[in-house]
Amino acid sequence: MYKAVLVDDENYDLEGLRQLIPWNELGIEVVCSENRSLAALSYIDQHPIDILVTDIKMPVLTGLELSRKALDRNPNLKTIFISGYQDFEYAKEALNLKADGYLLKPVDDDEIVELLRKVVTEIEATRKKDDEQSRFTESFAFVKNDFLQHLLEGRINQDALPAFLARYPLDVPVGQAIAVVIELDDVLWKNKQAPDAGQSELQIAARTITEYIDNHRLGSWFAISPSQFAFVYSKEPSQIEETLEELHAFVSDRTGFTLTSSYGEPVEFPEGIARSYVQAKELIGNKMFIGKNRVIPPRLARLRIVKDAKDLNAILDEMFIGVANYELVKICDCMDDLFDNVRSFEHPVKVYSFSIHIASKLEAYLNTVNETYESLLGWGFEHLDVIRQFETVEDIKSWLRKTLFEISERLFVKKQSKSRRLIEPIERFIQDHLAEEITLREIANKFSYSANHMGFLFKEQTGESFNEYLVRNRMEKARILLQVPTLKIYEVADHVGYKSLAYFSRLFKEHYGITPGDYRKQS
Repeated sequence: MYKAVLVDDENYDLEGLRQLIPWNELGIEVVCSENRSLAALSYIDQHPIDILVTDIKMPVLTGLELSRKALDRNPNLKTIFISGYQDFEYAKEALNLKADGYLLKPVDDDEIVELLRKVVTEIEATRKKDDEQSRFTESFAFVKNDFLQHLLEGRINQDALPAFLARYPLDVPVGQAIAVVIELDDVLWKNKQAPDAGQSELQIAARTITEYIDNHRLGSWFAISPSQFAFVYSKEPSQIEETLEELHAFVSDRTGFTLTSSYGEPVEFPEGIARSYVQAKELIGNKMFIGKNRVIPPRLARLRIVKDAKDLNAILDEMFIGVANYELVKICDCMDDLFDNVRSFEHPVKVYSFSIHIASKLEAYLNTVNETYESLLGWGFEHLDVIRQFETVEDIKSWLRKTLFEISERLFVKKQSKSRRLIEPIERFIQDHLAEEITLREIANKFSYSANHMGFLFKEQTGESFNEYLVRNRMEKARILLQVPTLKIYEVADHVGYKSLAYFSRLFKEHYGITPGDYRKQS
């Protein structure tokens, strides 16, 4: 159904148009009928329509003015004018607006029906032509992109190449050309984090890339995959890195993605372009080692920095000691040493295998202290599949380091909690027996520890030696008892385990800077 708007300031004429014309039979739906031209314009501003039927002479906004504004918004709009005035000037201006019909009031029903049929036929013909053109354009674009992919992959016969290039020109300057490969970063990871939104965000980012390439005439392109694209660079070769950096900035500013791009050496076009493309593909494959969110030029293909391999088992043992003792710096140093070995790998698959091997060794170590990934982090070993979703060595290294930090902290907290549970009953016993003679050895024997271990436990948990802890608690209780006026000072001393009043007074003054008697006077 085509959509029509009717406008006439005479309500009788407007209702006649709406009721007496067989709109449905004509394939037309009257979506708005108004006696105020401004209200009609407001509707047209907010809704797509195909036909405007309007009176010419109306207050505030004439039909001619309404048509002019509507045509500005939709140049394909079909317009029919109706007027009660046989005025040549109106008719002439209507024709200047490319009116599709001009009728005089009172309107003859057969005449307007015939005119509307003619308008519908014209709309159908225009749409059919547009559809055919659109299908041809899409088909041409598909074949051109397919040809470009075959050209870059070196799968087109050299004898047939001139005919293909004549039919599907690639807008490549005479002389040298460069193949470029672009890849969106962290696609797997982002899709795992937000699976519902991931696909739509990927499509937006892909469209942003291809529209930028087209709008800036960077060259003909094709999609290698939903997240990877290739094109033949058609600008000045010396400016390629600057151009790609600008593309990176444009995409990252408008989407949630960053880009990594690579390009091959300049070559003669078309005979050498496949060689440049192979080089660009190899370079983008090295993103694992070189890094993401950057431009990878051909010169990096010749760089290979490999340190002397170290004993992996020795490094792992040292790293696990760091994990056990909550030594984060040691963990970082060992992680650096481990991943220095990665520089010698030739393929990303080896990096993933190596990283999972580290995680497996960590699981084995945790078992020796009666822990697992499940007990510490709440996830099973299968969670390590997340490693395969990272795209660079630095991403994997960062994730492993963060995991080790978290495990080390959980082990530390558990260790502290365990020691705390051990010392709490000892502290309660001491508080209940402050009036008695208490020694470290006696406490250790009672709770089945060695004296050395008991001394270490106190120092670790309280920051004080056993004697310091005992004196501090006795002095704190003495201070409270001195506030009870019925107790003599020697009785207070006896209640906190001191038979010698002089010794008690000296310790109290050392602790609080005042004698027990003076403290009582002040309290």
